[in-house]
Amino acid sequence: MDSLFLLQFACFIFMLINGLFVGLSHLHVRWENKRYERSRWMIVVAMIGLAIQYAVQMVFGFRAADDSLGAVINILVYTPCFSLISLGIYNIETTRSNLRKMILMCSGIYAAIIVVFCVGISLHHSLYIREGLYLMLALFCLSVLYCIYMIIQEMIRRKNMLETMAATDLLPYVRYSRASVIILWLAVLAMPIAIFSTTLLYIVGPAVLLALLFFNLTFIALGSSYIPTEELLYKEEESMKPNVECGASGGKSFFGWAEKPAGGYHNAYEPDFGGA
Repeated sequence: MDSLFLLQFACFIFMLINGLFVGLSHLHVRWENKRYERSRWMIVVAMIGLAIQYAVQMVFGFRAADDSLGAVINILVYTPCFSLISLGIYNIETTRSNLRKMILMCSGIYAAIIVVFCVGISLHHSLYIREGLYLMLALFCLSVLYCIYMIIQEMIRRKNMLETMAATDLLPYVRYSRASVIILWLAVLAMPIAIFSTTLLYIVGPAVLLALLFFNLTFIALGSSYIPTEELLYKEEESMKPNVECGASGGKSFFGWAEKPAGGYHNAYEPDFGGA
């Protein structure tokens, strides 16, 4: 049993455990948020897809046979899986209309990869598609770079809004944002090297796995920090009762918030996952 097989087996187990971990964490949330849950299952599907890819590599030995052959399979699977992870991140940050635009763009790039792959096979009558591989790699990098750009733009806008409006702890959101960007940047920087060089894969692979683990942990932590607005207001009301009974001015201030119309502080107080 060679080192490459062991690395692929370790990645296979890692993806399955992470997918199971993210999926089962749904059972331990105190309050559900529809948009967050959609992102959760996107990430779970991506983890399962990556696990299947490593299982295919172990069974058929594409990477063991040749680096370029393994790279073709990598790109065919990595592109939709990283797109799903990116969409899961972006789904928490943005509106539905913007999400649809990103889905269309990612789908279009992946469709182009499939076309290049099919044309390469028809020209060379094998999986060794030569120059087609480099075009597939360029499209893969374009897809990840596009996702990074869209996510960073939306994160900056959302973070500025939350800092202005929210009265809750933003640390879980900040950690999640940073972890999201780190995992995507590592993907675009590391994958072109790793999929062409098995030797470098032993160095880059563990770093990407650790970043993915950190992202999954911060994603779960973000979901655990969600509390509905009504519950927050109830807790704040209970804590303010002694002040109200004593005629403190703080009590009037609190109930002044709670009675603001929709779109005022009542909504801004909730950790923002984009709503339902």
